[in-house]
Amino acid sequence: MGPSNTGAARVSGVRRVKNGAAVLIMLLAAAAALYFGAVSRVGKTTSGRVRVLVDGQVYTERNIVGGEQILVTQPNGSRNVILMTENGFYMLSANCHNQDCVHQGPVTEDNYMLRSLGTSIICIPNRVEVQLILLEDSAPPAYDVPDA
Repeated sequence: MGPSNTGAARVSGVRRVKNGAAVLIMLLAAAAALYFGAVSRVGKTTSGRVRVLVDGQVYTERNIVGGEQILVTQPNGSRNVILMTENGFYMLSANCHNQDCVHQGPVTEDNYMLRSLGTSIICIPNRVEVQLILLEDSAPPAYDVPDA
């Protein structure tokens, strides 16, 4: 009798089972994360609004609706496009020369306290400011300053 290949086959089969089990565990973990993420969002609506100012004057103010765009066009040809997300917005595009407003990133109810411009994105060349207006239940807590 010659050497048997059954040992090699068993090792290979064990590896396949281990790899399959690892893939199954990862899929179950991903499904659980999606489920619990969705459950945690049930009943939660965004409590903010987006206000757009052009040259210091209110251009529009709207409730945040994820996926909705706001197009700001001016008689001088200036153009800005704001895209609302689930809980905020970002400047999708602008025809200004420096594109700083596009690179300022999103403003959300979760990150505005960490941003240098807080609740705003500003396009200086086009004179456009976009503000996240927080409603009472999502506003940051008020801090009492002790009297000196």
